[in-house]
Amino acid sequence: MDGQTHASPSGRLPAWLRAHAPELLFAVLLLAVLPMRDLWAPDEPDFAECVKEMRLRGDWLLPYLNGAPYSEKPILYYWVMKASSVLLDALTGGLGFTQGVAAWALRLPSVIAGVAFLSAFRRWAVRFLEPGAAEPASLILATTPLWFWQSQFIQIDLLFSALLAWSWLAWLGGYLLLRRQGGEAVPDEHRRWFLKAYVWLALAFLAKGPLAPVLSVLVLAAFLAWQRDLAVLRRSGIVAGLVITLVLVAPWYVAAGLRGGAHYAYELIIFQNFERATKAWDHIHPWWKYFEYILGDFFPWVLLLPALALHLRRERSLGDPAKRFLLVAFLVPFAFLSAVQSKQGKYLLMSYPFLALLLGDLFRRLEGVRIRRLGLLLAAGLALPALVLAAAALGVGGVKTQAQLAPFLGPVRLLALVMAAGTGAVAFLAWRNWAGSLVPAAALSLGLLYLVGSTWGFRLLDPQKSYRRWTTAVQPMIAGRQVFYWQTIRSGVMVYTDHLMPELRTAEALERLGPEARLVAQRGEWEQDAWGMSPALRARFEVLLAVPTGGGEILLLKKKP
Repeated sequence: MDGQTHASPSGRLPAWLRAHAPELLFAVLLLAVLPMRDLWAPDEPDFAECVKEMRLRGDWLLPYLNGAPYSEKPILYYWVMKASSVLLDALTGGLGFTQGVAAWALRLPSVIAGVAFLSAFRRWAVRFLEPGAAEPASLILATTPLWFWQSQFIQIDLLFSALLAWSWLAWLGGYLLLRRQGGEAVPDEHRRWFLKAYVWLALAFLAKGPLAPVLSVLVLAAFLAWQRDLAVLRRSGIVAGLVITLVLVAPWYVAAGLRGGAHYAYELIIFQNFERATKAWDHIHPWWKYFEYILGDFFPWVLLLPALALHLRRERSLGDPAKRFLLVAFLVPFAFLSAVQSKQGKYLLMSYPFLALLLGDLFRRLEGVRIRRLGLLLAAGLALPALVLAAAALGVGGVKTQAQLAPFLGPVRLLALVMAAGTGAVAFLAWRNWAGSLVPAAALSLGLLYLVGSTWGFRLLDPQKSYRRWTTAVQPMIAGRQVFYWQTIRSGVMVYTDHLMPELRTAEALERLGPEARLVAQRGEWEQDAWGMSPALRARFEVLLAVPTGGGEILLLKKKP
């Protein structure tokens, strides 16, 4: 059988369904998990509280958190969340809304951004890359764990990454058309692609700040230096791009700075960008941390990267400008972000579409024994979670682990069966040399893993992580009272209440509390002798309520007379 490439069984699917399979798979997955959980700490309650306070104030200019302007990110994501909440609240008559927010409505902008990007991504690949690369690339991206997770999470990073990655793809489309690769459908079509790139870049700037233009300059500079084609800048509309960016970005920054004041402007522009990069205060990791992140965030496709490197070298594909750009768009952000102190896996999200395109091209070119080798490697990758899940289902891991897993044994067993079946299917297809079916089979297995794990697992975890039980218990006890929070606010404690909770961070502030006021604290922070806290001061407070939430315990306290 070696040396023969068989037709893919997926070719029997209707043409429309096959053409749109990646977007349909992704949309079904995301819509299925959309209502399965409430707001989960640490980030989702913060964004929900910001939207709630913007709605209460009727304000579209600044986000607010606990009554103060919130400077962590620019405004675009807050705009789309608020618009989604206002529209869906009106259309559904408040279905699932509490205090003006609903997790599913706030999650919808990430879902839409993820699906819309995937659709545009696939169409771009059909237009500008060789036939056969678009479908595997789209399925790889849709089932990349980090891309799937962020697409149903209330966080800026998916929207920002989709805007930035599309900006780069649009610029590359303009470049390829300018250099007569891709064939212009209409005269001067390349100009439209360049202008679209600058519009999307400006929106990415408005979503997460200066990181968008910084990374873009680095990526384009590296690519054009490799191409030895800096002269193209004169024809790529750079001046128009600067004007577009200023027109779209500057008005909000100026208006927000005037409304929020000098301190807000400093935190928004300097503190949250330059100081976070050079003097980080959280998520501080060594330079090599992204090598560790990518193992899980891009699993199991990460196992194919050595084969991709060998393929690019063997085939000398890097003479192609498109392949060069795709590689640069992955490597440059990886290198730059590795040099920054603060690191999280989601920061690299904008690079994964380009890695998926390179892998899509790899699968398009597979033949003979190479199909079998890479297919079996992919099957081995799927076997890893299958074995872990099977071991958990069979009681491996000790008494404590089994006690923690007991409520989840049903989903764990089903997930183990799903992954075992996926492993077997991919191994069979590899052995039969059905190259065109390897990625769809693996993607289907991963999609079922996410579907079962999310719809079942999220429902089981949600009662432990949701703040609704706390809210139901505490609301009658704080009605009509002043409520304060000890140390940095966890927004979940107030998002479903009708209270703001000013933060107290010193012993002197606690001393000034009256007996009618109420104090909220995380037990771990309350029992820690720090920030002026002492056993004697703690003894002056009475615990009125303690509610386990999210792996910790939230306390409601009052000062003893």
